[in-house]
Amino acid sequence: MADRQISRVREIDVAAVAGNGTLAAGVDRRALERCKDAIEKLGVLHTPVVGATEDGGRRLLSGQCELTALRELGVRKAEAVEVKIGGDAGDGAKLSLLLMSLRERPGALCEGHLIRDAMDAGVPRPEIQEMLGKSSSWVSNRLSLVSRLDANVYELVRGGILGARSAEEVARLPERSQFAFAEAAVREGLPKSAIAALVAGYRDETCPDAVRAQIVGDPRAALARMADTRRSVAEGGGRRGRGIREDAAGWRIKSAKSRVCAILRDISGVTRSEAESCLDALAELEAGLLELLAAVRGLVYPGKAEVGIGA
Repeated sequence: MADRQISRVREIDVAAVAGNGTLAAGVDRRALERCKDAIEKLGVLHTPVVGATEDGGRRLLSGQCELTALRELGVRKAEAVEVKIGGDAGDGAKLSLLLMSLRERPGALCEGHLIRDAMDAGVPRPEIQEMLGKSSSWVSNRLSLVSRLDANVYELVRGGILGARSAEEVARLPERSQFAFAEAAVREGLPKSAIAALVAGYRDETCPDAVRAQIVGDPRAALARMADTRRSVAEGGGRRGRGIREDAAGWRIKSAKSRVCAILRDISGVTRSEAESCLDALAELEAGLLELLAAVRGLVYPGKAEVGIGA
């Protein structure tokens, strides 16, 4: 075994490697700048993996961020792991999935597209699940994200205009509203945190239709409106007619309920180990809910003994 040569590192012509559009969609600008900075200071830490076809072509299988960084830095030659792949598109798709499972996760949207690419290339779904070590529900969750996202929004991601993580939030909106909202969010330069807050506000079952329309058409103004609402609630205000409810406690309870419903939808796609990591947080949440229930019942039924949660 000691005499066996297993290294496949070769010097490649950076410009001659065909990039991977699916992987490129998962690369955001900040990650790319960090990668360029790391390459200039330390060299290439994560060597790109390139598939060599029988006709002499070179196709990227892993390391899109590194390849793009090298090109932007003007590097002409670089080392890469080169592997031979056949003419069958499934060969490269399976290798990309394997590499994805070994490296840092590229994000749910990119994972979903890689899985769909592999299935389109004829890779059986059970084989994909086995390669990734993921459950059927996890794969379904990723594929569902891909199917929910409007195609025009995904083109914004592929063009580097909208971050993949932001697009994952946009996919939670009704498909008819996604592109208009994404365009407005890009135009206003909203970060992912703001996009997530706006999407959560839109999905709140108590959100008025007028506010939803503003979230889609003028997200920055809607964000300011939501901030005013939170400030007014914190100060004990309760002006009607501006999306601000007088019953602040009741509004927050209903909002919490809608978030629990969203978590229940998401939880179906996690693995057992991921579910186990949630147990401590859920125990704290349970304790907080019991304390809240006791406080509310104490106000409604003063002087009575504490009643259990199922009463």
